[in-house]
Amino acid sequence: MIKARFAKSAIENEEGLNHLWIQIGPLEAVEHAEVGLQLPAGVYFGRACGGSLNKNSEGFTLLEPARVNELLVEIYTRQPIDCGWESLGVTVTYTNQHRCELSEVLTVSLSIVEAESAEAEEIHIDEEVVRKVKEAVWPPGEGVPPSGNPGFLDCTPAKQITYDPNYRSELEKQYRVEGGNY
Repeated sequence: MIKARFAKSAIENEEGLNHLWIQIGPLEAVEHAEVGLQLPAGVYFGRACGGSLNKNSEGFTLLEPARVNELLVEIYTRQPIDCGWESLGVTVTYTNQHRCELSEVLTVSLSIVEAESAEAEEIHIDEEVVRKVKEAVWPPGEGVPPSGNPGFLDCTPAKQITYDPNYRSELEKQYRVEGGNY
């Protein structure tokens, strides 16, 4: 019922970015379904896109659980974290027609590597997931640059322009005619 694949086989331990493609099969006779992510310490999830979901603090609400749902979720690191293999959990919790709450869990392994290490050079790219990321319509805002590229955040400081009304360039001083009574 749940399938998940990463765009890259690893994520950098500091300021790393990856995308997780989650596929959830149709949930028959289900009115309400939630998707939660259990992430290792130092790994966070950011923007997400998918056909019918609402993002909340712990995960996502599927608006149409009776159909196949696909989610693309940004997974990232900020500060340096320990390298190695970690487990990431995807939990789908739903209420069936008998009002019983059920859940299914999928555990996905994630390799955390240093950006300059030999392991980082051997990262495998899943072209199908990358294609889905490129074709996805990402929600506006949440720190997305105007280019729409979810992988890079422009941190260039804004140029501050100050205007001094008393400033005169050399040419202005030479050729300026001061006002008088006409």
